[in-house]
Amino acid sequence: MGLITTLIVLLYVFESCFTGSSNSEHPIAALVLARGGSKGIPLKNIAEIQPNQTLLGRALGTIHQSGVFDSIWVSTDHEQIAYEADRHGASVFARSAMHAQDHSTSLDAVREFLDAHPEIHNFALIQCTSPFLRAHYLVTAAHQFHSRVNAGMENAPACTFSVVRSYKLRWKEDVETGHLKAINFDPFARPRRQDWPGELVETGMFYFADRRLVMEMGSFQSETCTVVEVDEQDVLEIDNWRHLTLARILLGME
Repeated sequence: MGLITTLIVLLYVFESCFTGSSNSEHPIAALVLARGGSKGIPLKNIAEIQPNQTLLGRALGTIHQSGVFDSIWVSTDHEQIAYEADRHGASVFARSAMHAQDHSTSLDAVREFLDAHPEIHNFALIQCTSPFLRAHYLVTAAHQFHSRVNAGMENAPACTFSVVRSYKLRWKEDVETGHLKAINFDPFARPRRQDWPGELVETGMFYFADRRLVMEMGSFQSETCTVVEVDEQDVLEIDNWRHLTLARILLGME
């Protein structure tokens, strides 16, 4: 954790000692989508990532540790996942079969949840298949989100999401000619890493948003969002058995 991030976290914790663990004026609900029908890894969301610790359990532990949420929810269609959520102190939202299919989108699942909870105005969608989610990322995101809300930008819903800074030089292939075209650099003036700011790549780890973004605009983000940069080594997302094996190895090295 960098010095600036550390100071932000300490400041947020200090404020919480006097105002409570969350911002009571603009409470944020944490939401984890965890359907039971994953194909690559059956019941992936409750796969064991460490001895006696599932992906969902690890994520919920980090969410609790951050101390920035007024409520914590797991949206699921599966009994075992619901049990795991309850075991780790989360409330369970019964996700409908309609929004728990392979083709179902996160946006539709969140909209279903918000439809059922009109009292929730701010939420953070958190991905439990990002095993290197850190509490200080969530604290930084909550601090940025509350700063935007408190700024009173009525026509610009607040939003914050996770990114990683990439310095990869990208190419695009023309499918008809087979020719290559540089996307983000000039091949005849290749940038050195220290000479350009790189690109921000969405990680999917978390999205903090005003409900208006989902219910009125059909999105988790807008051009007025702020971002939280996460470390490159923390962006691993569990999609298959290889990813799960790698995460287990890396966690064993921490």
